[in-house]
Amino acid sequence: NKNMASTMIVFTVLVLSSTVYSLAPKINGVDRRFLLSGAASTAALPLIAVATDVEEIPPVTTRLGGLLEKYADVGGRGFRLLRPSSWNQFDGQQGEYDVKWADIVDVASTVVVSSSSYTGDSIDALAPVDKLGAKLEKSHGELISSHARITDGILFYDYEFKNSAAGGFHEILSLCVSKNRLWQVSAKSPEKSWKKREAIFKNSVGSFLPKL
Repeated sequence: NKNMASTMIVFTVLVLSSTVYSLAPKINGVDRRFLLSGAASTAALPLIAVATDVEEIPPVTTRLGGLLEKYADVGGRGFRLLRPSSWNQFDGQQGEYDVKWADIVDVASTVVVSSSSYTGDSIDALAPVDKLGAKLEKSHGELISSHARITDGILFYDYEFKNSAAGGFHEILSLCVSKNRLWQVSAKSPEKSWKKREAIFKNSVGSFLPKL
């Protein structure tokens, strides 16, 4: 596209998996770098180089005055992020998640990291960011926003959902592909608690990297 103002970043997709993946359901002080992004305009096709206009954004490092602390999964899948301080940690529920953190008082407020085997090279092999978001609405609720970003050389799709079921809840969901795995980071809470959790969730999800 000759009208693109920013640098064109080229992704080569080797194989588009024929498997249908089911992605489980799983501002107040937010680091501004995480909120800046361009919209992905790709349509991923096998064996074709696809041009995408996506802004590169560094991982969030803001700990919000101690509300977040560093976490590194050294002996497991090999990822890192800023986790909510003092929240209970649950490790390795097979088939559901790799690590989960839950508020000690409001146990419905959680940050969950999960991953599954995947043969693609990048998240855009599944679908463009907007089309994948539309598919996820069926299990996550109304799609409030979606955008793509590149962080540390990895393409991420970031979504915000609002679901009125069961009293209502709000969710931030980030997806990426790395090390032959499809990664999901979900941060959600009941709607009534969302404003208190929003900054923590935005910064935690924006800090995630699937490598140490």
